[in-house]
Amino acid sequence: MRKLFSQDIKKEIYEVAEFTNAEKLESTKLLLKYAKKHSLKTLDAMQLSVMKAISQTELKAVVCADEKFCKVIALEGFPVTNPIKDVPL
Repeated sequence: MRKLFSQDIKKEIYEVAEFTNAEKLESTKLLLKYAKKHSLKTLDAMQLSVMKAISQTELKAVVCADEKFCKVIALEGFPVTNPIKDVPL
């Protein structure tokens, strides 16, 4: 699986984003905003801060199976798909 993922990165199917001090600060802001009311977790805040740094115009889709995190992603203005909830059985 790791080998396939590495190959996909080389093919530029995925983009590796850097987690900088700006994203650390944004993560903290997101935690203060959403942790209590929406149960935002630290690692989710880190991921969302990188999404925000990339911007909504570059990000084509956010796929997330965590319903609580999906809600926070949507509150931040990103289109999000939950593969468990949104796929017809």
